[in-house]
Amino acid sequence: MQDLNISGGYDEYRSYLEENPEEWTVFDRFCYVTISKFFRDRKLWEFIRDEILSEYLPEKDHERPVKIWSAGCCNGEEPYTITIIIAQLMGKMPDAEDAQILASDREDDVLRRAQKGVYPASALKELTSEELNSFFVKSDSIETEEYKIKKGLADPIEFEKRNIRESLPVREFDLVFCRNLVFTYFRQEQVKNFLRSLKPILKSGGYMIIGSNEQIPSTAWLSQVETGHTVYKKNS
Repeated sequence: MQDLNISGGYDEYRSYLEENPEEWTVFDRFCYVTISKFFRDRKLWEFIRDEILSEYLPEKDHERPVKIWSAGCCNGEEPYTITIIIAQLMGKMPDAEDAQILASDREDDVLRRAQKGVYPASALKELTSEELNSFFVKSDSIETEEYKIKKGLADPIEFEKRNIRESLPVREFDLVFCRNLVFTYFRQEQVKNFLRSLKPILKSGGYMIIGSNEQIPSTAWLSQVETGHTVYKKNS
């Protein structure tokens, strides 16, 4: 509003939106939360590693590679966290034969940051010192304390621009991460549309993971795996 020299409050800005439809794109961008960190909700990630991904890796009966979708990947912390725990399970950097991870977001800027793979120290607070040393290299920057992911950590990840209000990927997944997005920001009808579209692309017996403070509406084909964790399994 300051940039537009609007001094008449929200009513004046609403009128400006009505008269200038292109402003909605700018306004929408300001409503988009881009703050995240690695291993956000650490206990959930440990559960995913020990109780779910350990079913698929390193050498299990499931079809390989394990296929995962990180919806609303933002700056990339989530898909890179996934590759870290896969690396922990396998004892090596994973490749496309081990896992295929689709990381999607609607914003070009955050996708570029995700592909760059450089993060401030504040985004890595949940990492152990062993994880930090194993998967990151400290940047040479004198002005800020930054870390870059090590070569190979991004190999299983495909970054894609996608607005999931409009369409979902046309492929099947073993795991879908949809945390702090649909079930926080979408209207009820949009949530129902998302779940209808998700059903055919989540494999039978596959998992959907949502944010720790989120809830899903009653859905017959999804069952919560364990009380205390927002992890749901698709019924056979």
